[in-house]
Amino acid sequence: MKLNRIVLLVSLLLVLCVAGTAFGKAQITIWCMAFDPHVNGGNATIKAFMEKNPDIEVILEPQPGQADLVAKMRAALAAGNGAEIFITTGTTVLEWAVPGSIQPITPDVFPSVDWVKQNLDPEYYLQCNLNNQIWAVGIPDPPGDTGILVNTADLKAAGLAVDKAFTDTDQLIDYAKKLTKYDEKGNPVKAGLSFQESNDPMFFISYIADQGGKFWDNDKQVFNFQTPEAQKALQFFNDLFVTHKVDSVSLPTTMDALVQNLASMAFMWPEFLPFAKISYPDMDFQFIMKPGFVKGKAPLFSHSDTWNFVMPSYVKDDKKAAAVKFLQFLASEEGQLLFLEQNPGLPIPRSLLNNDFYKTGKGAYLEPVIAAMKAGNFRYWGPFPEQDTLLYNIWWPSIDAMIHGQQDVDQTLVQMETNSNKQIETMKAKYPNVPKVTIYYDGLPEDLAIK
Repeated sequence: MKLNRIVLLVSLLLVLCVAGTAFGKAQITIWCMAFDPHVNGGNATIKAFMEKNPDIEVILEPQPGQADLVAKMRAALAAGNGAEIFITTGTTVLEWAVPGSIQPITPDVFPSVDWVKQNLDPEYYLQCNLNNQIWAVGIPDPPGDTGILVNTADLKAAGLAVDKAFTDTDQLIDYAKKLTKYDEKGNPVKAGLSFQESNDPMFFISYIADQGGKFWDNDKQVFNFQTPEAQKALQFFNDLFVTHKVDSVSLPTTMDALVQNLASMAFMWPEFLPFAKISYPDMDFQFIMKPGFVKGKAPLFSHSDTWNFVMPSYVKDDKKAAAVKFLQFLASEEGQLLFLEQNPGLPIPRSLLNNDFYKTGKGAYLEPVIAAMKAGNFRYWGPFPEQDTLLYNIWWPSIDAMIHGQQDVDQTLVQMETNSNKQIETMKAKYPNVPKVTIYYDGLPEDLAIK
């Protein structure tokens, strides 16, 4: 009798477990960086999604710091176990798509690659297309090197207008000089224009292209930084410290300088704006389009490290079905607008560029950026597999050494070129089937251009 009861109890438990799997909620987890605009945008989108899909539970797990997040995601991909969705930068999409660590989302989320080309921001087609498949869903994100972050109180106190765009680099430097505060020895104690952020090499790259220069050889598939255009662009940034003295390495790095009121303007990613409104509500920052490097020519801009949702290859069956359903909602106009309210950037659907959100809403500051994109001034510098290694481990450390006086401009350019091409060779050995990188210096192809 006792044995029969045990068998009956075990059978009942098995039935309950099966019933719980079949009739309970499908649960998926998303890993993101603990960055308020991403966390708030993710939570807003998840809340609306779960209201529409009560059979699916989505759990957002913020991770401390971008480096820690990427390390955790790489470990999960290697182990074949972890969150069902990652929020990662565009610099890792191709790196993970080439070996098949993540899975394509066409046709489950987007009907086809051609549909993406016609309907989404061209950046996502260029960075997420491999082997005629799309591998990620982008979240709203403003192009990284489009403008200058400014402390409006400082500009107003100095009698300087907070316009939509700087006319040229002379005006930018004039503003910077009027805003810089010096000690009795003439050393900056408050930067008029900070250039100490690890994403700042993207401004350097775009200023090469502004002059008609090329930093990547499409035919030879190598970097070339030893050109007159690269020399002039890098000298401009070095002069901020040496000649104009509107910044100093004795001051904090850019973000710390801005929030500590030790910088009035900065080369800085625009996502700082919604972040600052949350974390530093008493400070008033704004965005002004950067000037072109050549007088009379509009500046070119790009964004190589957009944030994207990707789905690892180990996600299968009911978990995949739930993840796909969430990604479909995120990619919709409704999902994008929910995220935009928390992280005002550019949406992936082109249809939203004419939305009132960019005229009277939180995205109005990006109206000149959208106008510049429609005028043909947007480029895409990449995608280079392991581009985060190029940007954060090669380009910025080299430039940082230069502004600290450890090497001159020419030495820095040689170092950047040598180490970048070594990295390219390492990457090719690691991923033999990596696709060829083509940079469209003269403008995006007609079928990708935003009009």
